[in-house]
Amino acid sequence: MTKDDYSRRVVGARIVERETTFEHLQTVRQTVTTYGIPLAYYLDNHSIFRFVLHQGVHVRYKLREDEGEIQFQKALSSLEVGMIYTGKRQAQAKGKVEKIFDYFQRRLPYLCEKHKVKETSEAQKMLDDLVNYYNDQRIHEETGEIPTKRWQEAVSNGKGKLRPLESSTDLDRIFSIHLQRKVRKDGTIMFMGRKWPTGCPEGTSTTIYLIPNVKFMIYKEDKKIWELHL
Repeated sequence: MTKDDYSRRVVGARIVERETTFEHLQTVRQTVTTYGIPLAYYLDNHSIFRFVLHQGVHVRYKLREDEGEIQFQKALSSLEVGMIYTGKRQAQAKGKVEKIFDYFQRRLPYLCEKHKVKETSEAQKMLDDLVNYYNDQRIHEETGEIPTKRWQEAVSNGKGKLRPLESSTDLDRIFSIHLQRKVRKDGTIMFMGRKWPTGCPEGTSTTIYLIPNVKFMIYKEDKKIWELHL
């Protein structure tokens, strides 16, 4: 879940079966596509925001244990978005975030149980309704204003700092898992337990952009060599 610090408007909220950095990246992608690029993200020190891959991804795609580091930072840095981390053992620094989690955690599980919801897609619809109410109708107890109204007034008064997302931005490359490979003597690279021809000389650096369960792309600098849907 992501919210705007000034207006308290929730700008990203997704339910997933397992929390990973890749899923957080998809929430960021959804947010910047809808609202624009912020100045910075305020994050806690959860390892998810510093390392990306859980064991299941390592096993499925046959990756080395040292791969997958700092993916979240790479994505945000490529969009020139700053990252501010809370200090360790400073729970008060996360107060704004903890309050909003508490608000939804006290309501969503109850609604899911009441309506016998079992699928994440159904729970997502309920979460969307709660978010819409929180943003558009509920007066925030700290600001004394409705979040969406406070947001719109800030934009109208020229206080908004969001930058528009350029249409040419390659979101698939930015919000994917980046893996580096060197071309072998036979002109191939190894990935997922098999060789992939590149047409490049030995020692050439290539980058694999992996979107788990969807596709991966192999690039030499800005030239695409392979794209395969999984």
